Amino acid sequence: MAFGIDFGTSNSVVALADGDGPPRFASFELLGRSTASFRSLLFFDLDEQRPAEPVVFSAGPAGIEAYLDALGEGRLIQSFKTHLTTASLGRTALGPHALDLDELLALFLGRLREGASAALGAPIERAVLGRPVRFAGSRDDQACARAEARLRRAALAAGLGEVELELEPIAAAYHYEAGLERDELAMIADFGAGTTDFCVMRIGPTHRGRRERSDDVLVTGGVGVAGDNLDAALIEHVVAPALGKGSYYREFGKRLPIPPGYYYKLSRWHQLSFLRGSRTRHELERLAQHAESPAALEALMMIIEDNQGFHLHEAVEATKIALSREPRAAFDYVHEDFEVHAQVERADFEAWIADEVAEIAACLDQTLARAGLEPAAIDRVFMTGGTAFVPAVRREFEARFGSGKLSSGDELSSIAAGLAGRARSWDAAAG
Repeated sequence: MAFGIDFGTSNSVVALADGDGPPRFASFELLGRSTASFRSLLFFDLDEQRPAEPVVFSAGPAGIEAYLDALGEGRLIQSFKTHLTTASLGRTALGPHALDLDELLALFLGRLREGASAALGAPIERAVLGRPVRFAGSRDDQACARAEARLRRAALAAGLGEVELELEPIAAAYHYEAGLERDELAMIADFGAGTTDFCVMRIGPTHRGRRERSDDVLVTGGVGVAGDNLDAALIEHVVAPALGKGSYYREFGKRLPIPPGYYYKLSRWHQLSFLRGSRTRHELERLAQHAESPAALEALMMIIEDNQGFHLHEAVEATKIALSREPRAAFDYVHEDFEVHAQVERADFEAWIADEVAEIAACLDQTLARAGLEPAAIDRVFMTGGTAFVPAVRREFEARFGSGKLSSGDELSSIAAGLAGRARSWDAAAG
């Protein structure tokens, strides 16, 4: 029973390779519909928490449904994978409980394991987990090692008796390789929510199925810039100004700008939970009393207190997807009496994300350079993940490789499928 677990910043997917055919994916129910995506989030209803009793929580699709039923009450924690490199992070207060990041990770992975085991009809006791080349927020190899060790500990605490880790772009390569009829030198580009990863690898019929593939991997590379950064640009330029970004307050005879840190955290999903504290509330209340636009600050407090991160994310994601297809798209978000309706031009969006796209392109060039290769030496570029369809990103690849070499697909499932396939190859070799 070869399982692959793609624990993603936004979504997680579990696959089972239990024969010679393609992997099967765990399926979950969300609002009456079936989905292979287990959203990487936890929800805690604070009214249900009791001292000296286990913490009560929901995760994934059940967490979304519980969050929606609670109408914004409780605590919604998402994108916690982005914090894996953090050396010291405080505990999250959940009523009478206080949990650290390792405990939150174990809760999530445990619920993912239980749900996927039930969906696939087989207990998940050992698995291959994916990890990025460079974890988000990592500045050195020590930070990456800390993140990997934390992920391993959480997986074991979640009930996995044995865990192997594989780089996510290499897993995507295994998935792409499964359909090849001839060998290729491929560039794999994996666009996640928190990281963008690359690998250059020899793949094809004469390579697949072997347990030891390190000689096939010429180079890997990664950067902590990905889909969440593009989301942040939309929030900062479309939503944040209506919530007071760029406005002023008066205090002690001075005209001062509203501190931008609140909007930085608002625009980054993994930072949102840090805004839900009494200190932030008191600061914003004081600023609103002296603000030139007090209604905007009051709306910001309402967005934070009503736990609107999920709904805001949905609106941003819809606009980003539409901008990949059309030269302009509508952004619509409504909560209580706060509304934002805007037409977003693709040209403006591309200007907002120019630095992020440049970072991704620079990492791509550095990865090729470390392999000692020119783009012409690459036979095929396989791009997976939603950001692969952002025109500004895709143009960078077309400029280097030509549009004819680019292919993409299976944005949600390719990593999990490759991990499960790799687990099957390891088991076969071991047997």
